[in-house]
Amino acid sequence: MDCNITECVVVLDKRWENDLAGAVARLKDLGMEIRSADDDTSVVEGSIDSCRLEELEKLDCVDYVRKVFSYDANYPPGDPRDRDGM
Repeated sequence: MDCNITECVVVLDKRWENDLAGAVARLKDLGMEIRSADDDTSVVEGSIDSCRLEELEKLDCVDYVRKVFSYDANYPPGDPRDRDGM
């Protein structure tokens, strides 16, 4: 297994409600893959390596993280995400 991925829903802090693009950039910088971002509700959906969840929850742009489900990921050799070479 290369990593454990968590699908999650992030509710942004009210201070960021007028800067969705900035908040999304911060989430991406942490490694979150964004599936959708709703400016009206300040909610971002996506996935992140489970070992980064604690860091995600501590970002100043994040008010709440709902973990939907997690799964193990095993990427093929040659993929940049492959950690174990198998």
